[in-house]
Amino acid sequence: MSQHSTPGENGNDGTASGKLGLLGVMMPGLAQVGPFFNILFSTVLVAGLVGVSTPLVYLIAMFGIGATANSFAQFSHKYPSSGSFVTFITRALGAPVGVVTGVVAMLGYVIAFGGIYVFVGDYIRQNLLGDAQFTGATALITVAYGVLVLLPAILGLSFGMRTTIALYIVEIVVLAVFVIGVLIQGGKDGLSLLPLTLHGVADPKSLALALSLTVLAYGGFEAAAPFAEETANPRRNVPIALLANVAISGLVYVLGSYALVIAFGVDHVDTMVKDPNPFVTAGHAFVPFVAVAVSWVFMSSITSSYVAANLETSRVIAAGARGGLWWGGLSRLHPKFGTPWVAVVGFVVPSVAIGVVSTLFTDPGTAAGFLGTYGTIGFLLMYMVTNVALVVEWVKDRRAGERGHVFSRLISPVVGVLVLVIPFWGDFQPGQAAPYSYLPVLTVLLILAGVAYMLVLRSRKPHVMDRAAALLSGEEIDEETAPAAG
Repeated sequence: MSQHSTPGENGNDGTASGKLGLLGVMMPGLAQVGPFFNILFSTVLVAGLVGVSTPLVYLIAMFGIGATANSFAQFSHKYPSSGSFVTFITRALGAPVGVVTGVVAMLGYVIAFGGIYVFVGDYIRQNLLGDAQFTGATALITVAYGVLVLLPAILGLSFGMRTTIALYIVEIVVLAVFVIGVLIQGGKDGLSLLPLTLHGVADPKSLALALSLTVLAYGGFEAAAPFAEETANPRRNVPIALLANVAISGLVYVLGSYALVIAFGVDHVDTMVKDPNPFVTAGHAFVPFVAVAVSWVFMSSITSSYVAANLETSRVIAAGARGGLWWGGLSRLHPKFGTPWVAVVGFVVPSVAIGVVSTLFTDPGTAAGFLGTYGTIGFLLMYMVTNVALVVEWVKDRRAGERGHVFSRLISPVVGVLVLVIPFWGDFQPGQAAPYSYLPVLTVLLILAGVAYMLVLRSRKPHVMDRAAALLSGEEIDEETAPAAG
C-alpha cells in the first residue's frame, strides 16, 4: 500500500470496486444530522417560540440551509476532494483563508463534540443506568463512550458505514412507526394544516430564534463531501448526496414534528412544551412501543451521528495533513484497515478531554450546552466562508469567459450567507447570562487562533502555502511534505 493512498482505495473499505455508491456516500450526512435526537430535544424548544408552526419553521430552514448545501455541491462537482471545505475555500480564496477556516472549523468541531460527549455521558448515567446522584460517573462514562464510537472509524470504512446505516435505520423505523401511528389515529383532535402556517407567530424575534435552532438541526449534511476520493463518479454522486441529505432530513423533521404537534393537538402545544418528555407522552398515547424504546433509540441516533462524524472529519484532517497544512502524521493510514486512524484519534481524544475537563468546573448540563453552542460557531463560520468562496469562484469563471450558473453559484450562496446570519444573531444577542455572554469574545479568539496558525505555517512552509490547493487534492506530493509511511 502506498503511503500516499487515500482511505479505502485498496478495496478494504468500499464497495466491490473499493468505491462508495450514491447510497453509501449519502449515509454519513444523513446519520450525522441525527434527526431523532433533534426531534426529541429541539422540537420542544422551537415550539416554545413559534407554537403550532414548528413544522413550517423546519421546512423553511430546510430551504435556507439547502442554499449552503448547494455551495458544497457546486464545489464538489468541480473539485471533488477529501479536503472538502478546506480544498474549496483554498481554491477560491487562497491558502491563507483556507487554513484559517480549516483551523477554526476543526476547533469548532472538537469543542462542539466535547459538549455532546458530556451530554451523552450524563444521559447514560441518568436514563440508562438510573444514577441521578453520582455526577462524577459522567466523566468515566464519557471516556468509555468516546472509545466506543472511535472504534468503527478505525476498523474500516465498510464497517463504519454498516454501523452507521444499521443505527440510522433503527431511528428512522421508530420515527416512521410513531408518525404513521399518530396520523392514522388522527392525533388528539384530528389532522390539521395549521402547523404548516405561521398561525399565531406575531413576534419576529421569536421566529428568528426558532429559525436559528432549526438551521442548526441540519448541521452535518456536509459529511458526504470528504468521501469524494472514495466514491464512484464523485462529480455526480457527491453533489446529489449533499442536496439529498438536506431534503431527506427536512422531510423527517417536518413529518416528525408535525406528528408530535398533532399528538398533543394544535390547541394544546403549550402542554407539549411544558411536558418534560413529550415524545414519551405522545408515544404512550398512540404507539406504546415507541415510548418504551425512546432512550435506546436516542442512543442509536446519537451513536450513528458520532460514527459518521468521526468518519467524515478524520478524512478532512488527513487531507490537510497530506497537503502539509498540519502535522503529516495525521494522514497515516492503518496498515490493515486502510483508514486514517491517527486523524480519528486526533479528533476524538481532544473532544473527550475537553468534555471531561469541563465537568470539573461546572455541572454536565451547563458544560454540554455551552460547549455545543460555542463549537457550533466554528462550523457556522466555515459554512459562511464556503458560500462566499463560491461567489468568488463564480466571478473568476465569468472572467474566464464562462456564462450561466447565476442562480446556483451567485444567488444561492448569497441566500446561504443571509440565512446563516440568523443563528449568529441568536448566539450573539446581548443580555445573555454568563458564560454565553462571553461568546463574542471567545469567537474572536477562535478566529485569532486560526490566523496565528496560518501566519506560523506561512513563515515556516511558504512552499506548502503556495501549492496548497494541488496538495489538498492529491495532485502533487513530494518527499518534504509527504507523511511518513503508515
